[in-house]
Amino acid sequence: MKVRMLMLALFLTALVGCGDAARTLAEQAKLQALRVEAAQLHDAGQSRQAIAKFEKVVDSPIATDAEKAHALRFISLGYYELNEFPRSGEYAAKAAAYYPQGSYDYLVNMADADLMQGRVAEAAAKLEQAQAMEPRGLAANNVLGLLYLGDNGEQYSDYPKALVYNRAAFEIEPGRITEIALVRNYLALHEYEQAQSHLLDLSRRYADDILVRDLLEQAENGLKQARE
Repeated sequence: MKVRMLMLALFLTALVGCGDAARTLAEQAKLQALRVEAAQLHDAGQSRQAIAKFEKVVDSPIATDAEKAHALRFISLGYYELNEFPRSGEYAAKAAAYYPQGSYDYLVNMADADLMQGRVAEAAAKLEQAQAMEPRGLAANNVLGLLYLGDNGEQYSDYPKALVYNRAAFEIEPGRITEIALVRNYLALHEYEQAQSHLLDLSRRYADDILVRDLLEQAENGLKQARE
């Protein structure tokens, strides 16, 4: 009798363990789906909705530190897209806190925090250091491209230099945001055919995107003037 009771207890314990494992797998799947949805919203320019999803990732009890840091960075980028720069800097610093000082991710996130507080030269130095550590790192290439496009002050504009980083960012992760940065660079360099080629494709994928329509109009006007 005691043996049977012991075996039953062990069997029930195993069932509970299996239930916990299944529940964990289901929760992880839901978290992954949430992360994918948030990233898609961010890339589509729906920053408010993306931020709300990424906040849920940060609050998830099963999210790893790496997943939380990733979400915090995208919240920072979302607020940047919304021109809410102090909040963008706040979340960049929160993301940086998850990484060892001096690491690639620490430098990139602290550079973003610097940018949001007007410390552009300090940010550029951190980003150049990070890009040298990981030449194919998306974040450093993307932010350096924007910096040298003049997004943080016309005095920092260097369009040929920006083009190196914008091209790299687009090659690493083709998407609406990296492609628009590349297009803006082509327009600044008066390379209207290159810009138009990208924008025609963007306009097919994002037919209701006002920014894409405005940029396409700029490219077409540039081509028209060049032909006259």
